[in-house]
Amino acid sequence: MKRKLTILLLAIILSFPAFAQLEVKPDSFKEVKGFVNINLDIQSDDNDVPYAIVKVKTENINDKQRRELLFQGDAATFIELEYKVGEVWVYLTYKASYLKISHPDLSSTEFWFPFDMEPKKGYELTLVNKTQSDIDEQAIINLIDQRLENTNPATLTESVSIDGYKFLTLNASVNKYGDLAYGFTLGKINKFGWFASVMTNFNFNGFSTDFECDADLLVNGYYPVYTGKEAYTSLSIIGGFMMRITKPLSARIGIGYGNRTISYETLEDKWVKNNNVSVQGVDVQLGLQYDLKGFVISADCVASNFKTFETKIGLGYGF
Repeated sequence: MKRKLTILLLAIILSFPAFAQLEVKPDSFKEVKGFVNINLDIQSDDNDVPYAIVKVKTENINDKQRRELLFQGDAATFIELEYKVGEVWVYLTYKASYLKISHPDLSSTEFWFPFDMEPKKGYELTLVNKTQSDIDEQAIINLIDQRLENTNPATLTESVSIDGYKFLTLNASVNKYGDLAYGFTLGKINKFGWFASVMTNFNFNGFSTDFECDADLLVNGYYPVYTGKEAYTSLSIIGGFMMRITKPLSARIGIGYGNRTISYETLEDKWVKNNNVSVQGVDVQLGLQYDLKGFVISADCVASNFKTFETKIGLGYGF
């Protein structure tokens, strides 16, 4: 059983990708005597400045990666490419001072030419993918075996206990109308915990409207002249309970007060709240929170009187 655990831990460690670094092989850049540009279709750049050719040979780079390599120079350097077996021919303005080579998965490197190139001449260099891995597999196996031999069951159980943490996240929410609100959530979680959240869009017009209307927009039986300007008020104050599902993942449920008010401006500078689409009362929140080594991510759904719904996302840190 101990040996199986050792192998499992080793597999997890080795599953992390090694660090890949592109590098021009030292002293590999040189002129290729007798090599000239014979491609009649690629002779000069858009300014009629002749090209030089750099044959980029590759090591530890497969054909797919080779075709994904990106080549750049300074602002006055034009570059065209030809892909050959095991190398890339880079046609570039002969006055170029450096060449930047990059790959989405293999980092990048800059090579400054050690001497001035000449037009229509050929040069070469070797590009190496240096995959670095300092993992000593046998040393890891020996270390894990030693720790297992010296660890009693009580200590092992104690070492994997769930650690609690406090947290603070900044939140943003959006409703079905596309309106945004912002706020924060703070709390504490061990196996169980608590949280408190405040959200607002910083528009409090809905708390002091002059009149009210329904879906027909009539106010006391008459139809006012509306300017077309409307205001949306969003305020939510929620507190609740949390429970660990796994060590990094927690579920939470909360209840509190919410106000979602839509109001319209009239020509008389009055505001009319639309009761048909406005909600004021109980907010209920359900969501999940994930702790990624101190970086906290949360996602929640908030229902106001179970009539309107908002999606709330949070990012923050645990401490």
